[in-house]
Amino acid sequence: MYRRAQTWIYLLLCSAVTSVSFTSQEDVTTEGLQCLLECICLSPTQVLCNTGGLQDIPTRQLPTTVEELSLTKNNFSVIRMEAFNGLKALRKLNLDGNTISLIKPFAFRGLNKLTELSIQHTSLPFIGQFSFAALQNVTVLLLANNKIGYIEENSFAGTSNIKLILLSNNPLITIRGNAFSGLSNVEHLILPSGIRIVEADSFHGLQNVGMLKMTYMDLDSLRPNTFNGLSHVHELNVQDSDLAVVRKDAFNGLSHVDNINIMNNKIDAIEQLHIYSNSAIGMFRFHGNHVLEAPRPGDAVLEVGTISAVENYFPCDCQIHDVLESDFANSSVVEFQQRNFCISPLEYNGKPMNTVDFDVIARCHEKVVHDNLGSRSSTLAGSQLVLAILLLPLV
Repeated sequence: MYRRAQTWIYLLLCSAVTSVSFTSQEDVTTEGLQCLLECICLSPTQVLCNTGGLQDIPTRQLPTTVEELSLTKNNFSVIRMEAFNGLKALRKLNLDGNTISLIKPFAFRGLNKLTELSIQHTSLPFIGQFSFAALQNVTVLLLANNKIGYIEENSFAGTSNIKLILLSNNPLITIRGNAFSGLSNVEHLILPSGIRIVEADSFHGLQNVGMLKMTYMDLDSLRPNTFNGLSHVHELNVQDSDLAVVRKDAFNGLSHVDNINIMNNKIDAIEQLHIYSNSAIGMFRFHGNHVLEAPRPGDAVLEVGTISAVENYFPCDCQIHDVLESDFANSSVVEFQQRNFCISPLEYNGKPMNTVDFDVIARCHEKVVHDNLGSRSSTLAGSQLVLAILLLPLV
């Protein structure tokens, strides 16, 4: 009886081991069928397809339950329209290091749960129309270290709730009109250095922005209507750039901005700088700028809550009277002279304005009149001398 019981127990154990072994093998096989050879499926929600040499995005071969998908360092060059259709659970998507040269319109449509998208270190040459349209829940969009040379209109149409758009380290030359139209609720929009052309209405339709930062630009001018349609911004920073000429109506149509910071720029001339009270601007900071040609009387009207103009360099020739009577010195002319400097003439370069006796410097129109009268008097005197010589009697 005892031996028979042992035999029965042994058979039961063998059966259990065989069952476990078979089940384990079956699970491995199931996982193998669910995951591509080029990928690693860490779980039904996390898939890595890195350095796999993929020529296309394998959407249909991926589990529909995937929430985090990494497709870095592969060889696909085009992201087609609705390229990720069916992956409705996707929350994080990384496409860094691919040979991407084109993102077609509505490439990411249908990814309603997507919150983070990274496309960095690729050969992407531009952002086309509707490339990133309708990304309603994306909070982080990383586009640094690509080859982006320009942004077309409506590239981000219908995209809201983005906290950060990073475009640094791109050879971005041109921002076209309506490039950011429809983009809203952005905490930080940081543009790369080297921008040369910002077209009219480039920021039209961009609203509810925490900070818009534009640095190290090399512009032919700050064009009319550059900021038209940009509204409800906490900080607009234009700094460390060559702005060339600030054209008439450059800030036209800008509204509801807490802080405008124009800082450390080189400005050849201010053709006109008008910001009226209906724009609802809180603070206007004009700090550390080098202005070669000052605005003429009436060309700098700043109807804002507070003006701060310090550490700037202005011409201290006949133009200085126009500067001191402009809204730049609106709070206190004495304080303005103490905290700003001369850029010209050469003998005054770098000196605080309050070291210059402006009483001995004529206004520009007075100087022109004086010079013209002086020239006319010299001409008349010369003519009279010639006439007198001609009338001398011949000997």
